[in-house]
Amino acid sequence: MEVRVEIERIASLDPALLAGCDFGLGTSGRAYPFDNAFAVPRAARMLALARVDGQVAGYIACTRDGDSVEVRRIEIDRARRGQGVGQCLLGEARAWAGEQGLSALRLETLADNPEAGRFFARHGFVRTQATDALHWHLPLQP
Repeated sequence: MEVRVEIERIASLDPALLAGCDFGLGTSGRAYPFDNAFAVPRAARMLALARVDGQVAGYIACTRDGDSVEVRRIEIDRARRGQGVGQCLLGEARAWAGEQGLSALRLETLADNPEAGRFFARHGFVRTQATDALHWHLPLQP
């Protein structure tokens, strides 16, 4: 079931905004931590929130890396998965890449997260390396 998703680019990500979200836990039993993607100068990063019915449903954090965008985090509330939230967030990353004149989106997923791999493959990403982390690449058309 697809719903109306509103995307808002934000200057910084306050963890309190995400307090009501269930992003799920990896096999380690711990949530995926915030990292230095949020400390990159604003001109070299893009943060966006997805809202459904006014409630935060997910977010994306991207950084500029050479001629491509690295998707550092994309998290979707479990209750909103399969409703187009992730697709909208990837669309925002693509739009930002285009604004920056960048040619691709890149990311990595953990090998023990096949659900993420299926999601990115459905959206055109191709796996480029196989290690304990899976690397994905999506060339963008001009």
